Amino acid sequence: MKISSWRMFFSVTLFVCFLTIISCGKTGPEGPAGPQGTTGEKGDKGDTGEQGAIGATGTANVIYSNWVYATNFNDSTIDNSVLKIGYVAAPSLTTNILNSGTVIVYFTYGGGTFVLPYTSNAGGKPNTISFTPMLKKILITRFTHDNTASVVLSTLLQYRYIIIPGGVSGGRQKDVFQNLDWHNYSQVKAFFGLPD
Repeated sequence: MKISSWRMFFSVTLFVCFLTIISCGKTGPEGPAGPQGTTGEKGDKGDTGEQGAIGATGTANVIYSNWVYATNFNDSTIDNSVLKIGYVAAPSLTTNILNSGTVIVYFTYGGGTFVLPYTSNAGGKPNTISFTPMLKKILITRFTHDNTASVVLSTLLQYRYIIIPGGVSGGRQKDVFQNLDWHNYSQVKAFFGLPD
């Protein structure tokens, strides 16, 4: 190899080394972001689903009767109170409901519908019609406030009961019925969807 060839080889090698050293330096700062691309086309809106059925008010387990007459009228004495009594059959009244449920009773006589207990001056004396739920029946009582039992329990009165089973967890039973005025039969009838 001639000296000039060596020089050439040496010069090229030196140049390559120089380039290698320069290329191994620090990375420069990142360049600016490029322009944003165009937004793709918007897809078609899906069809609106069918509206679901209106849910129950939370009264699915409530039991109510038709309008019925009391039977088995009699005179009785309870805790030294002289009473006129009768019974309304209520086959759905179980021990469990008696222990933890709620029973509401209404009566009607053509002049309106009222929740029991109901106090009036019927028969010329203050008296109260009330009820006591029992196993499979409801005891209807009429107490004349002078304790004479002189105002009869009419056989023409009709009764309707509403039974709300207990066991609604977390106090929901109270929440569901808290805005219901039990003395307003029209409101109660609409709330439960009761027939006439």
